[in-house]
Amino acid sequence: MRTFFSVLAVLWLTGCANSAHVHQMVKNDGQPFTAGELIHDHERGKDNHLVLEMSNRRYEAHGFAVERHTHLGELRKRYYLSSPKQWDRIFSGLDNSHVTYCAETITKSDDGHELSCSLIWKFGKKPAGFCTDQAGTAFPVSFE
Repeated sequence: MRTFFSVLAVLWLTGCANSAHVHQMVKNDGQPFTAGELIHDHERGKDNHLVLEMSNRRYEAHGFAVERHTHLGELRKRYYLSSPKQWDRIFSGLDNSHVTYCAETITKSDDGHELSCSLIWKFGKKPAGFCTDQAGTAFPVSFE
């Protein structure tokens, strides 16, 4: 039992027990957003948070889902016979390099304006996508 608590303490101190990820928005020329932040936790979701700021407006979304996708059928065709050890790692979840995450949410400002945002990223990569305003104008967004 003592060993269990020792391992748990090490995981907690190193941050492995907390799987929340924080990404700051990358500012691009011509983009209306001056700042932004995406906080997501693949497992729980209730603490997921997206903030996008313009010079005159702040948009926020809370508690949206981040979906995890792995196309096991395609990966099985590719690796099952040619590389069975690789297939075993993918199937067991030890190899996450084939995992794709996506999030779709609606951010809202205090004055009632909305942006529909769609983000996608591979495991270990940075989230990126588009946010579309009520008039149908799409704005690219990317995060570090």
